[in-house]
Amino acid sequence: MKCVIRKIKYWFQRRTRGWSDDECWNLDITFLEWINSRFKKYKEKAGKIVDLESHKFKYKGKAYTQLELIDRVIELSDVILKDHVSWDICHDKELHELFDIFELIYWSMWW
Repeated sequence: MKCVIRKIKYWFQRRTRGWSDDECWNLDITFLEWINSRFKKYKEKAGKIVDLESHKFKYKGKAYTQLELIDRVIELSDVILKDHVSWDICHDKELHELFDIFELIYWSMWW
């Protein structure tokens, strides 16, 4: 009975505010899932509206397009999410790179 009540509660929260409390239990993975899905959708939608290859960013001494960096964030988050069930696998290097890129292109992620 508690399980049914909890499911109804979370359903209601998602309907009224767009997310539910259960998404905060594991915020690290929830955030990576959010980044992954939103970057994929942004690439799909914004790529039809703006030129994602015109804006250049300097990262680790090399110039990259916004599209290349978006693809890298998607690739990194895919790898981390694929392995997240194996907690013995450490992805510190990938996480740092993902957040460095996110910080670099953050202000250009709009259309």
